Amino acid sequence: MKTRHLIGAALAMLTLAAAGPATAATVTVEPLTREQGGLADREPPMEDGGGYPGCWRAYVEAWDSHWTGSTWHHYFNPYWCGNGSVVTYADPNWHYQTTSGFYGPNGVSRWHVGGCIGCAGIRFHAQARFSFNFGGWTSYFNDDRYITLYGSNGIVGP
Repeated sequence: MKTRHLIGAALAMLTLAAAGPATAATVTVEPLTREQGGLADREPPMEDGGGYPGCWRAYVEAWDSHWTGSTWHHYFNPYWCGNGSVVTYADPNWHYQTTSGFYGPNGVSRWHVGGCIGCAGIRFHAQARFSFNFGGWTSYFNDDRYITLYGSNGIVGP
């Protein structure tokens, strides 16, 4: 094989690899009804400082696509409840990933990194690991998301 073919192949690989995790992301929050595990009453209790008690689910989605049409998605959808001022329950277990084309899944993890049940907020770190396989070459990358869930009004923060 000639040197120019090797250089051309290396440049093609770099072009493919350059499509790393330059991602787009969205975060939405939905209050849950009693049937969904939430609270029916949305009136703020005066003795708790006027915040709304309830339960909520956050929908955090990050994704990217490659010029080959390959895609990856990272979903983290924690569920939590608050009494209007503090977090009373949190479940960060709804966490998954999807891939297509040259991207492959390598697992998800999440960690509690701050706050607590009984605190004004609780913070989580969600990570998804991916691979990109092309022409016998494989690279790996992570997508990391941080979210703080507050016990008042279903508010989230970075």
